[in-house]
Amino acid sequence: MRSERPVDLLYVNDDDQLRELVSTQLRNESDRLRIETADSAVEGERLLEEEAIDCVLCDHHMPDVTGVEFLKRVREERPDLPFLLFTNTGTEAVASESIEAGVTDYVIQDTIENQAPLLARKIVTYVEHRRAQRERDRTNRRLREVASVTDQVWWVFSPTWDELRFINDGHEAIFGQPPAKLRDDPTTFLDRIHEDDVDRVRQAMESCSKGTPQVVEYRVEKSDAVRLWVESRCKPISDETGGVTSLVGLTRDITDRKLYQRELTETVDQLEEFTGTVSHDLRNPLNVAAGNLSLAASESDDERIDTALDAITRMSELIDELLTLAKEGKTLGERSDVPYEEIVEKSYENVRAPESTLRVTGSVALSCDSARLTEAFENIIRNAVEHGGSDVTLTAGVLPDGGGVFIEDDGPGIPPGEHERVFGKGHTTREDGSGFGLAIVERIVDAHGWEIRIADDAASGARFEVVT
Repeated sequence: MRSERPVDLLYVNDDDQLRELVSTQLRNESDRLRIETADSAVEGERLLEEEAIDCVLCDHHMPDVTGVEFLKRVREERPDLPFLLFTNTGTEAVASESIEAGVTDYVIQDTIENQAPLLARKIVTYVEHRRAQRERDRTNRRLREVASVTDQVWWVFSPTWDELRFINDGHEAIFGQPPAKLRDDPTTFLDRIHEDDVDRVRQAMESCSKGTPQVVEYRVEKSDAVRLWVESRCKPISDETGGVTSLVGLTRDITDRKLYQRELTETVDQLEEFTGTVSHDLRNPLNVAAGNLSLAASESDDERIDTALDAITRMSELIDELLTLAKEGKTLGERSDVPYEEIVEKSYENVRAPESTLRVTGSVALSCDSARLTEAFENIIRNAVEHGGSDVTLTAGVLPDGGGVFIEDDGPGIPPGEHERVFGKGHTTREDGSGFGLAIVERIVDAHGWEIRIADDAASGARFEVVT
């Protein structure tokens, strides 16, 4: 036998020669066995009190206290301790009495040389089984202790869903069923699932049984008056051969999240309707005013007409920026991996500053809404051109740790005290500026789950870093 965790065996026999012989043969058979011996049940009880014994091997025919009587005493304090009766004589009555008393095994002694391998295997097997059971019990207790303080449902099923191996009390809070009912019939939780969602849940269960992890959202009819949205996550546990041995998962209440998503959708719809109305109602009179002023300018050289046209153009730009800021929020379109170099070059082209220069020193794939991110970089580049001059030089690249990107310019830079304020709505240092450009940048970057910052140690100009 391979050497593993030792097994402490107590061997009780009043025959000195047999006690020594059996002990020697068992030690020779397994180097895992560490054997204590006793010549009587009284001595055996003393050793059980003083030593950490994993298993008892005992003869039956002993003076004063027999093996079965000793077994009964042991069972009063140690109901699960492996106890083997190993005797050279035995009757059906003794065997029956020992089984009734809770013996682990009953072995009739033959020639010890012949039985030593079998006896050693039995002892080790029973001890390992007990240790494994105790470890499962400890794990189960710890799991229940943790599970008792959560509002989620933790569960473990057999691969075919016909055996419930573990579930915490959170099941009743979500499904309105006592866990005991689920233990009697493991799939009765399906009775509480909305009829339109049952087939989808069953399909997820079948896929998980075949080895594919699943995440499924569905409705639960907790009672006639209460309906919840829940999310269940299930992961198959496999053995060395790849076969699924159990299905482990959790179920949690996501009703609040679903309500928030619905409210957010309604808010976005209302916002789109509002921005469309504002755009139409403001642009129409502006277009009329611009058209009439253009006609007047063709008939007159009055510079006040040109001033009015400039003001209308600026009002149109303000409307564009305000509507963009209103629509950004936290919402994004579909994200995909796009090279940073491609996005920043497109942003630069959209700004149309032919006297400026862009140098890209590195690139990395960004998981993003490319249209929105292009708009953000446009605003950074436009800010550099407006403050650094039409011939400003811009450099774009990847942060040293690869955890983000940057755009920097060789313009006048941003004073350290202004770093936080520049992202505020309405903040501007130009008389004709709206102060919305960098606010829009921050909204878009934040919607991606990223962070934008202005570097304190820029060599010259301003350096915007986006940490992804």
